[in-house]
Amino acid sequence: MNPRAAINDLLTFQASPFDHLGTSPRERFMIYKIDASVKRSKIHMRHSSSEVQVASIKNIAFMAHVDAGKTTLTERILFETGLTRAMGSVDEGTARTDSLAVERERGISVRAALISFEAGGNVINLIDTPGHTDFFSQVERAFFAIDAAVILVSAVDGVQSGTETIIETARENKIPVVFFVNKCDRDTARQAETASEIKCSCPGAFIYPQDDFETAAMYDDGIMDSYINESAPDKKNIETCLMKKIGAGEICPILFGSAATGKGVAELIEAVCVLLPSADEKKPASDSVPPSGIIFSVSHDRQFGRGAYVRLYAGNLKVKDPVEVNGSICKVSMIKKQTNGKWSDAGTLFSGEIGLVYGFNDCITGNIFGGRDNLPARALAGFVKKALLTAQVRTDSAENNDALKNALEQLAAEDPALELEWARESGVLQLNIMGFVQMETLPALIEERFGLKAIFDEPEVIYKETIAKRAEGFDAYTMPKPSWAILKFDIKPAPHGSGVSYRCTAAANRLRYRYREQVAQSILPSLKQGLYGWEVTDLDINLVDGEDHPIHTHPLDFTIATPLALMNALVNGGAVLLEPILEIRFVADPKYIGRVISDVNKMRGTVTEQKFSGSQTVLFAHVPLASSMEYSATFASLTSGTGVMTQRLHGYRECPAELGKARQRRGVDPRDRAKYILAARHAMSGTVFD
Repeated sequence: MNPRAAINDLLTFQASPFDHLGTSPRERFMIYKIDASVKRSKIHMRHSSSEVQVASIKNIAFMAHVDAGKTTLTERILFETGLTRAMGSVDEGTARTDSLAVERERGISVRAALISFEAGGNVINLIDTPGHTDFFSQVERAFFAIDAAVILVSAVDGVQSGTETIIETARENKIPVVFFVNKCDRDTARQAETASEIKCSCPGAFIYPQDDFETAAMYDDGIMDSYINESAPDKKNIETCLMKKIGAGEICPILFGSAATGKGVAELIEAVCVLLPSADEKKPASDSVPPSGIIFSVSHDRQFGRGAYVRLYAGNLKVKDPVEVNGSICKVSMIKKQTNGKWSDAGTLFSGEIGLVYGFNDCITGNIFGGRDNLPARALAGFVKKALLTAQVRTDSAENNDALKNALEQLAAEDPALELEWARESGVLQLNIMGFVQMETLPALIEERFGLKAIFDEPEVIYKETIAKRAEGFDAYTMPKPSWAILKFDIKPAPHGSGVSYRCTAAANRLRYRYREQVAQSILPSLKQGLYGWEVTDLDINLVDGEDHPIHTHPLDFTIATPLALMNALVNGGAVLLEPILEIRFVADPKYIGRVISDVNKMRGTVTEQKFSGSQTVLFAHVPLASSMEYSATFASLTSGTGVMTQRLHGYRECPAELGKARQRRGVDPRDRAKYILAARHAMSGTVFD
């Protein structure tokens, strides 16, 4: 049987242990619910509380490239599990997880949504994430909370660069994955080709359940003997083997179906229930450990204030508990949990659960609360995705400036990738953004939530800079008294993308330990603005000498001296602008490719690969963001809307000075040494950094 025929057979019938009890997806889901009610009778009490915890919790996320059908799949599940009486529609703006007006109007998700349902004896907390690359930070934060992911791939579009980014992120974070090839009901669906693309992008992917016996045999000698001898396999052994290897991230099942018709959705939920790990498998053996978790999203309620969506990895969290958040002690004022799509008050949040906590008043997305010992590495790593564009934001009336600043601060707390900057002296608000789609949706979001009209100026590319050549940076901050901090740095360029490394080789008798720590803490803040006004990166910094005074030195003296010495090194070594380079993937009819290659060259780009997929040509290129920001419209016009263009950040490379752009300095420039010192000592108006 050829691969296409085999997959078509899978779409016709995928075996399920519940098939003898019901034939339709909805009937199967009702069986899951009945089974869940039986399993929930096996609950246990915690801390003599009236609250109970279901034995198995699965925290998962739906992730995919744009228009793969995640929200439609979520709506299908809500309908089939009986949580909704009718399926919501993305096109009609009735999807339950698209609660914002801008989401309903544009037909896209701009923020992640949490929904809870029960299946197969499990409580499944599902995070539906946006698909557009402008909102990938929402996908990143979902990785903080989940134990596994379902990655959707459109059978029409195949694996795209956005899909590959998600796969890479999941593998880096060791997240177990199930693939669901959606839209298999379409006439243009390419099931076999899409499965092959998944296998190329994700080694260890296999078609489930067609290849489960063969796949398990590769990892278990007993199953291999049965496979070679063509004897009947032990299904329980196969299931156990697959669960172990999927949980370790070594293999990933591929299922097929259609969210629109419901075909294959019951099998997908069955695979989630049977094959993916539960939160209970990763929590500490004892609940007596202090609470420990991460805030993966933030919301604001007019009555209760800032709410933190948390994933609790260890311990139990109760109302009135004091908890350390972002260096401050906060008291939990209220806890809410979601059950079958409805939020309700709860006195306790148990290990492994997801909840909405109030009382963490100054928290932002990504904050850790409690201890760190039981957190996964991905929760400690922080955000990777960074904004590539920045734009000034203003209102239609000066009297609304403070209100706009407060609104943008709320949004930045919810999405730290926005990175709000406020220049105190000029009152200018600068917001970092991921792309044009996000910038187009923000004004509508601000008007809907805060009743303000926000006007965004034309966005600018966010450049970076580095030192041009090895140089010495020196400063002796000994006046005005009392002060004494002398520093000497040896700084040289580092490979692009390596960031900033710092070490101290100064003699122990030259600089005391506590002052060395003060310098180390001042390095990154001092590099926020370089000679061109952009963040300085890719440096190898060595503090080779220093001096303090037993009487006149105050630790803050080194906070002032560090940026002075670093700026001296940049002046001595010169600065080089670095510009963001995109990896762009073009899929189009071969007749358009010659023009696309010509356009890539005109945009200072280079073609890196060209291959064929069916009747289409796939072209990969590295192109500067500054010269390609508007090319998506050109490409759409060129191909009459038939081509596909996706992009992601490839990295940074040197930019010709005449093609780059300097940025206006915020605060006092350390090159104006006397003025900088006075401002740092609060002896004059102005600030050293806004």
